[in-house]
Amino acid sequence: MKKVQLSIWLKMLLILVCLTPLVLLFSSILVPNLFDNRSFEERFLERERKKECIGIIDSIYHQKKNHNILTLKVNQCIYEITPLWENKFQVGDSISKKRGELIIEHYRNGTLMDILKVKL
Repeated sequence: MKKVQLSIWLKMLLILVCLTPLVLLFSSILVPNLFDNRSFEERFLERERKKECIGIIDSIYHQKKNHNILTLKVNQCIYEITPLWENKFQVGDSISKKRGELIIEHYRNGTLMDILKVKL
């Protein structure tokens, strides 16, 4: 088999073309985290404050591809439940999670069953 001779410039170009996407990928993942001074808990609570989910629970299922987390489907909203609350909900119950709040009101047959505080 013949050995192909590549010029040094062609080798450099090939290395540059192969490594550039990897460098961009890792920098897009790592750089924002390096400059974000907030803790994981603060970022989690901020995401939870932005969510709004009000209505009757249509279905309850486990997301197999997301660590088997319990998920409530409410109207157009999908809300993931912490393992501590897995046994509290049934299909037909209502939840009220308003934007800007860290509490979930859980209703069954029009009666307030529980007020759950969102925390890590």
